[in-house]
Amino acid sequence: MKRIITLTSLTLISTNYLLIFAHLLGANNYVYAFFPDSPQQLTLFDKNGHVYNSECPNLDQVKDSSAISKKLALPFTLLNWNIYKQQNTTWQVKLQEWSERADIITLQEAKHTQQLIDFSHLRNLNYYQNHAFNLNGYVYGVNTLSTSQVSHLCGTRYFEPWIQVPKTGLATIYPIDKHQQSLLVINLHGVNFTLTSTPLKEQLAPYFALIEQHQGSVIFSGDFNTWSDARLQYVENTLSIYGFEEAVFRHDQRSKVFGLPLDHVFFRGLKVISAESLATDASDHSPQLVTFDIE
Repeated sequence: MKRIITLTSLTLISTNYLLIFAHLLGANNYVYAFFPDSPQQLTLFDKNGHVYNSECPNLDQVKDSSAISKKLALPFTLLNWNIYKQQNTTWQVKLQEWSERADIITLQEAKHTQQLIDFSHLRNLNYYQNHAFNLNGYVYGVNTLSTSQVSHLCGTRYFEPWIQVPKTGLATIYPIDKHQQSLLVINLHGVNFTLTSTPLKEQLAPYFALIEQHQGSVIFSGDFNTWSDARLQYVENTLSIYGFEEAVFRHDQRSKVFGLPLDHVFFRGLKVISAESLATDASDHSPQLVTFDIE
């Protein structure tokens, strides 16, 4: 069962929210968006079309850790980027350039296209996407790519309270080469259009439950939409309670709204070797490249 929404059917929503909705989905005239009826109808999939249906904090086993031949080597580099639905023509060139330095890539607003699949094949990357919504024949959501194999994964979908456009998150676990522990990577696109920080708290709750279960190192990265002091303070304070630090950029070129950064890379049980915030016109968000080692 799918929910179909068009701009003309949203007559009960104010003109401002219609414009926001149209802008978010890249609408010119009519938009046909297909949303699952509930977060329980979660769909995670890889580039080969294999589907997983595990909602965090419950994990699906992708591969037995003992059977994984391509484990995460130390040190490693994470690339975090809101790719803006690949709307800017230079996205592929820049992603290829930055990916040469990255072992794990967390993308938000990723459009599942043949070009993105081809990119993953070219770089021999594992590819997992959490389906937020379908729009005009394409699937959008968060996407995590990696040079190493994934042992477990899960995801969440959370509907924007006003405009009902879903935001997704994706958690993946990587065995670390020559170490007993594994790395948990959480890739989040934070809920955005809210008057209070309560929906963001609800969206993050399953991941905090997952973090409590995980014994190894953790990275929590993504576009958190922390455009207000209340939202930013909640994210920073709560992650601090769980023992996280945040990657600090000497030349901070992250995208900001009301003077506050939207994109973050938090970590626990790791140490930062280098951290870069890069300027680009390939998206409305700037990427971050952070190199880690075990603490």
